[in-house]
Amino acid sequence: MLIIWLGLGEPSKVAILVIGTVFFNTLMTADVVRQVPAALIDVSYTLGARRGEVLRKVVVPHALPGMIDAMRVNAAAAWNFVVVAELIASESGLGYRIVRAQRFLQTDKIFAVLVVIGVIGLAMDVALRLLRDRVGRWVG
Repeated sequence: MLIIWLGLGEPSKVAILVIGTVFFNTLMTADVVRQVPAALIDVSYTLGARRGEVLRKVVVPHALPGMIDAMRVNAAAAWNFVVVAELIASESGLGYRIVRAQRFLQTDKIFAVLVVIGVIGLAMDVALRLLRDRVGRWVG
């Protein structure tokens, strides 16, 4: 349906990506924020912090490592959605290269593209893990 509305270009790929990941990311982020200890929030209010300060100085720093973990999980799903969107409706990209190689029975090119997809996915995962480790050094 999205392809009919948005065509074969980038907008349909972006729409598939957004629909496939935004809801999960929102739910996972809300869950991480819910895990912030109420005692930290209560103490910050007791010490005179305003609502915005509590959010900025207590909730976000405490939840940020978990939010990055949620992004890590959803980055894998997003990467899958991008490749699938390119397989279904695209005129460029790695998924399109797979479809094109499949038409001409070029198995070597298919495997090469699959390796590239895997390496990009691994690079995203490692980058987000390093970011999480840097941001959340205090997390055990």
